[in-house]
Amino acid sequence: MPPYAKASRHQPGFTLIELLVVIAIIAVLAGMLLPSLSTAKKKAKQIKCLSNMRQVGLALNLYELDHERMPPRASQVPDFMNRAGAGWRNNCLFAIAPYLQGSDAQPSSEVYVCPEAKKPGDASDATELSATGYLPNAVLMERSSAHFSNPSDTIIIQETVRLVSYTALRPAVASDFGICGPENFTFWHVSNPEKGFDDYSTVHQRGGNFAFADGHAEYRKADTLRAFHFGLEDGSSGRRDDDQSASSRACYTSATGMGQ
Repeated sequence: MPPYAKASRHQPGFTLIELLVVIAIIAVLAGMLLPSLSTAKKKAKQIKCLSNMRQVGLALNLYELDHERMPPRASQVPDFMNRAGAGWRNNCLFAIAPYLQGSDAQPSSEVYVCPEAKKPGDASDATELSATGYLPNAVLMERSSAHFSNPSDTIIIQETVRLVSYTALRPAVASDFGICGPENFTFWHVSNPEKGFDDYSTVHQRGGNFAFADGHAEYRKADTLRAFHFGLEDGSSGRRDDDQSASSRACYTSATGMGQ
């Protein structure tokens, strides 16, 4: 070999085994990180929803200050933001919209939408104008906060997994469903045997965000909820200490001091 010739340098690439090892390591790391990213994403949605709930709670307080009672007790109101809709009645979510947006010309329902709620795929599906996963409490509607028992621990709005175009009060006035007696309430929760947990207040990691009668909002796990948190007392078949394992159709009366 001439003295001026340079020896060639062989630079081998990765072997197949080395590549497979690298891919396996990346897969393991991804498997470790993805659950954390998914949890963080769900937490962000829960915080967004909690912010919405806080705004709704304050709007209810402002409405009560102006009208000396909470909004109308209208339930099962279709297309709740559309005053020209068939069967429309003034309802809680429509009534407080001006306090949330500063105008009632064409109020939006965006603040009533939780990112985790999904359309059920039936006639109740949310529309562009009317969309909500929030359920006002019929026990407190049309009543003065001066008569509320323990307002800081009495839920006035809860969530559902369903994103619908109806204002539905829950707990509901029992007579609207032809059950229980007069001035009784029911459906503070709805069991879903197929899922193994409730349709209400399980939206975020088996819990939900709530607006309370004093205007504040917070997150609670569904298994900590009791009927009395909704202003309910013992009725013909329901008890104030019931949790979500009780019958969805149990009948309750309203708490002492919740008079009009």
